[in-house]
Amino acid sequence: GGGPAGFFAALHYANLQPNANVIILEKTDRVLQKVLISGGGRCNITHDTHDPRELIRSYPRGGKALLSAFYGFGPHETLLWFRERGLDLYTDEIGCVFPVTNKSQSVIDELLKETARMEVSVWRDAGVENLEVLEESFRLDLPNENQLFAKHVLFATGGNRQGLKMLRQIGIPIIDPVPSLFPFKLKETWLAEFAGLSVEECAVSIPGTKFSAMGTVLITHRGISGPGVIRLSSWAARYLKERDYNVPVQVDWLPGYGTQEKTLESLRTWKKENAAKQVTSEIVFPVFANRLWRGILAQIPGLSEKRWADVSKIELMGLNTLLRAMPLTMSARDQHKQEYVTCGGVDLKSVNLRTMESKLYPGLFFAGEVLDIDGLTGGYNLQNCWTTGWLAGNSLASNGTWPVC
Repeated sequence: GGGPAGFFAALHYANLQPNANVIILEKTDRVLQKVLISGGGRCNITHDTHDPRELIRSYPRGGKALLSAFYGFGPHETLLWFRERGLDLYTDEIGCVFPVTNKSQSVIDELLKETARMEVSVWRDAGVENLEVLEESFRLDLPNENQLFAKHVLFATGGNRQGLKMLRQIGIPIIDPVPSLFPFKLKETWLAEFAGLSVEECAVSIPGTKFSAMGTVLITHRGISGPGVIRLSSWAARYLKERDYNVPVQVDWLPGYGTQEKTLESLRTWKKENAAKQVTSEIVFPVFANRLWRGILAQIPGLSEKRWADVSKIELMGLNTLLRAMPLTMSARDQHKQEYVTCGGVDLKSVNLRTMESKLYPGLFFAGEVLDIDGLTGGYNLQNCWTTGWLAGNSLASNGTWPVC
C-alpha cells in the first residue's frame, strides 16, 4: 500500500539495507492520499505528546499495544525525522503538529524526495489482487496477470476491505472493520437552523453507557459534529454500529460551570437580579451565540415571551436540563463527509508486537491502519503509521535483503 505506513516502512528498510530492491505497490494512480486529506488538507503529522503513557490514552483501540513502540519511535522522533529532511513544522495550541506551509503536499513532497533518494520503487496502478502463501515465500498477483515473488511482504493497506479479504483468505484473524470518527445525524431538526454555530468544551455522551467525550460541538445542517462528537464516535464506534446508529445522545453545553446544581443556582440568581428583564434580552451563559441561546429558550413553550420574574420553578429546571443534559437522538451516521478512519483490522493477538510480524506466517508484516489500532483526531492515526512503519521496516531489514512488496 502506498500510504504513510507503507512509505515509512519502505524508507526505513531501504535505509538499513541500501542494496535491497524495495518496491511500494499502490493500487491507484495516486500515493499518500491519507496524508493529503489529513488535518483538513494541512496534514496533522502527529500530536506533540512526549510521554508514551499519556499518548496511548488517545487510542480507543490498540494503545497499549503501541506503548513499547512509542518509546522507540514516538512523536519526538517523528518531528526529528521530518525536520532533519528540511520540513519546517509548528505545533498549535492544542498540540497538533503541522508543516509551516499548512499544506499536506509539503509532507508528501518530502516523502517522495526521500523515496527517490533511497531508490525505492513506487509502482502505481499495481494493486495486489491475490496473496498466495508458498513454501518459503509469497506470491503476489498483480493486474494484467503480472506476479511478484518475495520472501518478505508488508501489508499496509489501511482499512481497505480488499486487503483485509486477502488476509482473511489465508487465515489471518480479522476483526471486522467499522467506521470511526464521524458526525452524528439527529432526529431533532430544530438545531439545523443554527448550522455553523459551535460551543467550545462541551461534554457529549450516550446515556446508560460509559461512552463520553469532551470538546467543541459544531451544529450542522443534519445534526452535530466537531471534536467532541468525533471523539465520542471513535470511543463508541462498535456500540453505535451494533445499534445501527440509532441511540440517545446527551449534550452538556456547560461542563465548565460546575455541577448541574450550580448552574441551576446561577439561573435562580439571574432570575432574581433581572426580574424585570425579558428572558431573551441577555445571554446568561456567554458561551452561546445569541441566536443559539434564543433557540434553546424556544424549546420550552412560552418561555421566550416571558420576563424572568414570571418564569416558574419548573421552567427554570427545564432550562437547566436543556443546558446541562440536552436529550437528542442520533438517527444515522452522517455520511456527508467520508470517514477517514476505521476501527478493526488484523487482530493484534496474531501479531508479534515487537516486530509487527505475523505469528502465523514468518515473513509477513503489518503496519498502519490495517491493524486493529485507531486513534482520535489530532495526529494520532498518522503517528500510528509512522511508528508501526518504522518498527516493521526495521524488523524487515533484520530478516535479510529480500525484496519488500
